[in-house]
Amino acid sequence: LMWVNYTGTGRTVAVLDTGVNYLHPELASSYAGGKDFVNNDNDPMDDNGHGSHVAGIITGDGVSPNAKGVAPSAGILAGKVLSASGSGSISNIIAAIYWAADNSSVDVISMSLGTSATFKSSNCDSYIPDLTTAINYAVAHGKVVVAAAGNSPGGVSNPGCISSVVAVGAVDSRDKIASFSGRGSAMKDHGVVAPGVSLYSAWTGSSYATASGTSMATPMVSGTIALMKQKNPSLSVSQ
Repeated sequence: LMWVNYTGTGRTVAVLDTGVNYLHPELASSYAGGKDFVNNDNDPMDDNGHGSHVAGIITGDGVSPNAKGVAPSAGILAGKVLSASGSGSISNIIAAIYWAADNSSVDVISMSLGTSATFKSSNCDSYIPDLTTAINYAVAHGKVVVAAAGNSPGGVSNPGCISSVVAVGAVDSRDKIASFSGRGSAMKDHGVVAPGVSLYSAWTGSSYATASGTSMATPMVSGTIALMKQKNPSLSVSQ
């Protein structure tokens, strides 16, 4: 029961996504800066909504009680790697991983994104070698890398399928695996599941939205790791 006293204080999660709406009432207190890799500037404002929804699942303050995040006191470092339409380049994602890995305050790198290609095998480390190298660099620098399993049940998308990543699938309110959730040997090898169906969180402007996907389950895990790191800052990535 002591667990309720942990809110993520002093921990930082790097969210690599469509940006973060750092003006949102749920998110403003947690914004720890960021970078826009799509438009090459230092303003990662979210022009889509997805990244803000993800960030709110981690750190929503609970202005709207139903939108309170897993770790409301955790900081969010925002790396905008996806455009207003929600698409992005592997090269920008790689650049953002190195950027987050080199930030000493970051504990977790959270990526609710993935390739359309999916993999049934236990890992896809050789598929995009530069992406695997970047993630291994982040892990070597003490960052837990968490990524969505993807919303195609035929396999697990990249980077979720990379062996040094915590891949995250989605379950519903009855703890049943969502029909859309990525699955395969990579999940058995290095995956977990978390709530990812009909989650309510921050969006653009001062609005809120309900959304489903392994994108929503991923920040549940990232926020939980922030709580674990607050309780025991000496935890290694593998722990």
